[in-house]
Amino acid sequence: MPVQGSISVTTDNVEEVLSLPAPERLTQGLKKVFSKLLEPGQNIRFLREYTTAIERRLKRDPSFAGQGLDDFGKACVSAGMVMTVAGFVSRPQPPTVHFREYQLAQQNALASLYHICVGCDSTERITVAEQILTGGVTARLMPILDHDNWDLRSLSACILITLAADTAYVGCLTIATRGEIAVCLCCVVLRDLERIGDRIENHPTKMLGAVDINEFHAPLAHQQHVLRGVGDFLKPHPPHAVRPRLELLKAKPEVLDYLFDCATMPGLPGYPLSAANAAASDVLAKLVEWPPHLVPGVSTPMDSALKAREWKALSQCLTIVTSREEWMEKVVEVWMNMVEQTHQDIKAMFEEHLEGPPLDEAVESVCQHRGTIRVSALRIIINLTHAAESCGISNADIESFLHIAYAASRKVPSREECQTRDDHLMFVERGAAHGESILGPIALTRLLVVLAQRKALNGIQGLQKPPNGLSSSTCLNHVQHITNPDVVRRFLLIALERVKANTSVGRDRATEAQYESALPAFTTSAELAVALVAFDTHTQGQYSNEIVGARRELVIALGNASEMALRQKVYLVALSFAYGAVSAAETIPDGEGLDPSIIEKNKRRILQAEEGTRSVYEGSRT
Repeated sequence: MPVQGSISVTTDNVEEVLSLPAPERLTQGLKKVFSKLLEPGQNIRFLREYTTAIERRLKRDPSFAGQGLDDFGKACVSAGMVMTVAGFVSRPQPPTVHFREYQLAQQNALASLYHICVGCDSTERITVAEQILTGGVTARLMPILDHDNWDLRSLSACILITLAADTAYVGCLTIATRGEIAVCLCCVVLRDLERIGDRIENHPTKMLGAVDINEFHAPLAHQQHVLRGVGDFLKPHPPHAVRPRLELLKAKPEVLDYLFDCATMPGLPGYPLSAANAAASDVLAKLVEWPPHLVPGVSTPMDSALKAREWKALSQCLTIVTSREEWMEKVVEVWMNMVEQTHQDIKAMFEEHLEGPPLDEAVESVCQHRGTIRVSALRIIINLTHAAESCGISNADIESFLHIAYAASRKVPSREECQTRDDHLMFVERGAAHGESILGPIALTRLLVVLAQRKALNGIQGLQKPPNGLSSSTCLNHVQHITNPDVVRRFLLIALERVKANTSVGRDRATEAQYESALPAFTTSAELAVALVAFDTHTQGQYSNEIVGARRELVIALGNASEMALRQKVYLVALSFAYGAVSAAETIPDGEGLDPSIIEKNKRRILQAEEGTRSVYEGSRT
């Protein structure tokens, strides 16, 4: 029977108290419970019984995530659960025989707060986030990330990660706090690696992959989940802005070291940790990415001032990367840590424990994550080449990346060309979904551009010994092979064909009204085309025959990118690309055969984008 009249809270009436009618009576009862939970020297049985019962009532099916709290959850928030949990878990644990039971009560408290954060709808999330921010709860959760108890630090991480999905919450944190949380979360992942290894060692017959990874505390899913949360804390506001990234890296540059450590975590017996590696690699790449409205190497009068500001900030971000100890070897290791493990190795890791379709699915999942690692490493290398001078990147550093870009430029079979299982896995790992077929040639062309700009390319063939600082992952013979003029000529022809093929992919997507995915296809085509043009410029026409048509493809790709932005009504982006296309057309030789109608079409796109920009501006004023 529910308690009537005055509410008495004891260890013996847990269910009665928690079953009081909502909202007033239940909230009143919970306030008494929360007050007693924080009483010094409270009976351990009281702590255990109430925290267990509350956590059990708050835990709901994952399908209810973000759908709103039930009456009990709402009452908990109204009664002050947020501050109660923060106070309870940050108190020193008693050095008594009840030490373990006290930790279990703290785990229940953190799990209850986690369930609240997960279940909130958008309105409730504002209330909970305000309580967390005004009560200094974030600062109380952060030390728990370093707790010896895995469950406590895991739950604290999960709460912070869930909150980080709300940009309003993250935006209220200082840059320094966001960086500190990111570092702490990386440490959680690295520490968990040891725990997972011990678990495998102690249970050699139990397949780690058989653990229910749908539970938030499952160790493998937890690593990837945490690293994605790191990305949320490091994500700039507004999205893609460079200045906030620079401020964060200035405040906490060591976050780069921890992310590199996470990106290169070794696989464990029975399970390759590629999902976590991929998440860390993706976060690293996003820290130094170009804003999506700019194509590296393409400049127009319209965006020159904006681009100069963005580039200055991004250049400083990249300078911080290259200031870290052994930065070049860390970038190389991200790639080598992945490629040194073959598809056969991955299959062998699983097949002792899995049979049939689950094995195939597991291997394919790993290949997809490996694809993320590959393109992330390539994008980091590409962006570094644009800041080679300002960052003090040496020729040996550039030459150390050549073998990575060269390997990534090899042909990838299309889905239709896959004849064997290995072909299919290669497609899954390197196929169109990841874009390696275009990013690989961009990276290699950009590396060659830097060497040519420094007048160092031709001299490589005469070297008698490896240059000082060359990565141990490559050798002089390999560097000389890649930069051999005959090899370079063959590569340039292939690269130009990749531009055309990638533009064709963009057209196919546009035909199916997939404008959002068509846009990056066109911008990467433009990026490779402009890199080829830059290489032609810095080699004084030595390879002009192989690059004929690149300028024409640049104009076409930029024009199509502008069109995709127009169809999405992103007018400033459309205007930037259209101006770029018109500007690039002005320097095209007659032999390129650019149809004059393309130039006129791009001029019309400028007018459309300008009109769209005006309408949006005028609409915002009304």
